[in-house]
Amino acid sequence: MILNYLNRPTVLVIAAIVMIFALMFHNVFQTWVASRLGDNSPRFAGFGRFDPQQQLEPIGVLFLVLLGFGWPTSVAINGRNYSGRREALAWYAGPLAYLIVAFGTMIVAAVFRALAQPELFFAFQVAAQLAILHAVINLFPVFPLDGARAALAWGNRDVKRVIQQVANYGILGFLVVFLVLQFTGVIGALLRLIGGTLQAIVNLIPGL
Repeated sequence: MILNYLNRPTVLVIAAIVMIFALMFHNVFQTWVASRLGDNSPRFAGFGRFDPQQQLEPIGVLFLVLLGFGWPTSVAINGRNYSGRREALAWYAGPLAYLIVAFGTMIVAAVFRALAQPELFFAFQVAAQLAILHAVINLFPVFPLDGARAALAWGNRDVKRVIQQVANYGILGFLVVFLVLQFTGVIGALLRLIGGTLQAIVNLIPGL
């Protein structure tokens, strides 16, 4: 969680700034993908702008600070504007947005490593790991995550029923699933896999 770095203000501030940006970029990128797929509802609703009042959800930001994972205001995607299961692609653009932020942040971290700035290098590495965490968790079909909305768009009747049952528990249902995934090591394994892959790509960039 971000509060773990209270004794390291540089890390705390940089991680917080990057993740607030990541939450807004998630919505802006999702809006762009939705528009490319023929759904302009999010753009007309104002989700294509980096506007904190429009994009940030207070409880999601609070969870970001307390647990290291949060969420923005849900983008106003209109399922009636999609044919087949293309709506799921718009929702899955959310996790991809976090990976884009993570990759860019890891490049910045590598630059500071090359410049022998260990504190800034560590700060951006922490921010990158938080962005990857958001990408991983948003793949799971639990509200209020993108994975749940994508699964509702493409899943069969049984999948939809299970998602709705978990959704009935609200934030408590999300917390239980989050903690189970955390303590069983599922999240950690995915973080290592994705983080290691992105880092390997960054290491291929000359000079870094």
